[in-house]
Amino acid sequence: MAKAERHSNPFGWILLGALVGAIATAGVLLMASSMNVDRGYEEGPTEIRTAADDAAAAAAARPTPVATAPKPETPAPAAVAPAPTVEQPPVDAQMADDAAAAGMTSRAQPQSDQPTN
Repeated sequence: MAKAERHSNPFGWILLGALVGAIATAGVLLMASSMNVDRGYEEGPTEIRTAADDAAAAAAARPTPVATAPKPETPAPAAVAPAPTVEQPPVDAQMADDAAAAGMTSRAQPQSDQPTN
């Protein structure tokens, strides 16, 4: 019998050790998570107020003053001079063709043969 015990397969002991370790780990995690059950979010630490919080609360409590500016008297409209006309720069043929190809002018043909999405 001593010879049979010496050559036994250790797989059973490894499996048993892994199983006991997993159960022990689950037990520790369960105990650790159950310790925090009584302390909820609402029962957490009290609010810490700072000077900025107090200043913001005081500013919100004060009514906002409404500025009343005196209305300026509008003078009688003077004769409005027409705006000077701006001379358009000359357009060469290449610029006109580029604009037409980009669809920037009325020279561009509608593209009805292309499908729309």
